[in-house]
Amino acid sequence: MSSAGQYAAISTSTVILIMGLHFLQVRLDEQRAPITQFQRFMYLPQGEHLKIAALGYQHVVADLLWIQVIQAMGERQVTEEAGHWIYRALDIITTLDPKFVRVYEVGGIALTTLVVHIDESNRILEKGIQHNPDVWTLPFLLGFNYYFELHDDAKAADYIAKASRLPGAPEYLASFATRLYVSAREPQVAIDFLAQMYEQTSDENIKRILEQRLKEVVVERDLQLLERAISRYRERYTRAPERLEDLVTSGLLRSLPREPFGGRYLYDPQTQTVRSSEMKERLKVYGKRRPR
Repeated sequence: MSSAGQYAAISTSTVILIMGLHFLQVRLDEQRAPITQFQRFMYLPQGEHLKIAALGYQHVVADLLWIQVIQAMGERQVTEEAGHWIYRALDIITTLDPKFVRVYEVGGIALTTLVVHIDESNRILEKGIQHNPDVWTLPFLLGFNYYFELHDDAKAADYIAKASRLPGAPEYLASFATRLYVSAREPQVAIDFLAQMYEQTSDENIKRILEQRLKEVVVERDLQLLERAISRYRERYTRAPERLEDLVTSGLLRSLPREPFGGRYLYDPQTQTVRSSEMKERLKVYGKRRPR
């Protein structure tokens, strides 16, 4: 056998041994006490150390670990502690393979949907941008975090504008960035964000959560629409409408919006307030832009 063949054989054996020892340790610990899939990542060495130990097969190890992370994220309940283990695993994988763009994308979304760890989501996305400066989805997702989670419209606009200038970015991103720079915190902006994020991920758990949040924002958009129509009705007739249907018969609305959860929009003519039959509280992140 040539020296190159011997090196390849030794390297492959080393990788198999590393992974074998890892999963053997996990198996022993499972027999001693119950353990979540997330806690398994605590046994992994630091990314730089594992990269050296992989002897050139770091991409293979990264793929194997990513499979484990995907399975772990499928757990029904993701605790706050589990979120930290998700981040650690993502950081290790992207140290082994800094060009593994899918890990940054799905991981960045998971850290704000499966569990709310905004700072860690931002760190993994910033790491992705550092190693993959031409991938538009990474600054786009970072812009979403600043808009939807941190309520920093200016930074959100900066990142969306950056994304719009990268290869393959959708044409609408440039105008979307302009909307973020000049608009108030309107529900339609969040709807556009969530819809794009929904399209960007293939993880069914994340899709389910994004769909829930999207429906919640649609409810807020519809409630604001109805409130504006009620206000215009009062101005026109100097009295409040008796029913929501009056907004349609008066020509102020073409039709009443459909409640996205399958319920109804309820109207109290005494207080002139509207609400969804399916949501206990309204979202509170929309309205006038916060002073800077």
